[in-house]
Amino acid sequence: MSHPLEVQVGDIPLPGRTQLPLPPRHPATTGVVAFNLDISNNVIQKVRIEPGWLHRAAEKLFEVRDYRSLIMLGDRHDWFSSTSGELVITLAVERAMGLLPPARATWLRTLLAELARIHSHLAFLSIVDDAVWDEVGAVRELLVALSGNRIHPMLNRVGGLSQDAPAAWLADLAAALPRLQAGAERASQRLEDSGDRFRGLAVLDAETCRQYGVSGPAARACGLDLDLRADGMLAYAGVLEPTPLRQEGDAHARLAVLVDEVRTATTMIGRLLDAVPDGPVATPLSRRLKVPEGEHIAEIEAPWGLASALLVSRGGQTPWRLALRTPTFHNVAVMEKVLVGTRTQQIPDGIASLGYAIGDLDK
Repeated sequence: MSHPLEVQVGDIPLPGRTQLPLPPRHPATTGVVAFNLDISNNVIQKVRIEPGWLHRAAEKLFEVRDYRSLIMLGDRHDWFSSTSGELVITLAVERAMGLLPPARATWLRTLLAELARIHSHLAFLSIVDDAVWDEVGAVRELLVALSGNRIHPMLNRVGGLSQDAPAAWLADLAAALPRLQAGAERASQRLEDSGDRFRGLAVLDAETCRQYGVSGPAARACGLDLDLRADGMLAYAGVLEPTPLRQEGDAHARLAVLVDEVRTATTMIGRLLDAVPDGPVATPLSRRLKVPEGEHIAEIEAPWGLASALLVSRGGQTPWRLALRTPTFHNVAVMEKVLVGTRTQQIPDGIASLGYAIGDLDK
């Protein structure tokens, strides 16, 4: 599906809307967000973005879901990294209840978070090498084997995970890591062979990152080290492999950071597989959960940056308020600035380098 773009050429507005189609397998084609562009001589002069076309009132729905079922809503936002949506909400509820999940559950959560990072980054690297969709499919097959679902695993539960990861599945994951890294290396070579296609495109500097709240790979591509994993969240303290920072801040640098993060994610998964502790993966809890009164925040490093959940409880079985901070909202917001000066044929490349999922944007 292409995004509708309202085009104005010079001072003469064109009637209606003109669609500039994205490539058929562009990672941002699912869903709709309106990019209203003023264009002169094929160069973007002004960008006005209209989100909300897939707004589902998720935060309002949270208020009438009990603490077990609302995790399934969080899973639906970023379909490139559904684990992130589950995880941040689960951590917020556990923090509010004072729950510490079993060590094995924490290690497996960390492993699944990095697998989701690989899945997301490879999907957006398809802009330089369409063949990496084969590796994306390999990740989805691993998720099917473990959870029965290719996109929405729904494995996180308050107190741990819904099920354990069998030894055979962990072995299959270990065997798949070289293939996943090879896909990233192939995309890296294609990126270097692309000449100036991505260089100087949609340049983002550190100060603009701070102003717009941009984090994750886009921030690391302009020299900002904002990685929450370095703070020891989940089981990262013993396995963290830092991602190299880059300074250019353009689309080329952002895509190069995605490659770097696939490399570091495969390294960390290998370390996790070598040291996954034995034991249970869930804490026995009552069927109906009540969360003590109070406000609690949980934060994670999702594939595109900081994701957080603010949970406000009044002591009942449903949250009084559950607000989400999703990283791709900020990626889309900053496009109003960094896409100015871009030629229309460069729009798909610029968008892919500041990745987003419409569900994560609109909620």
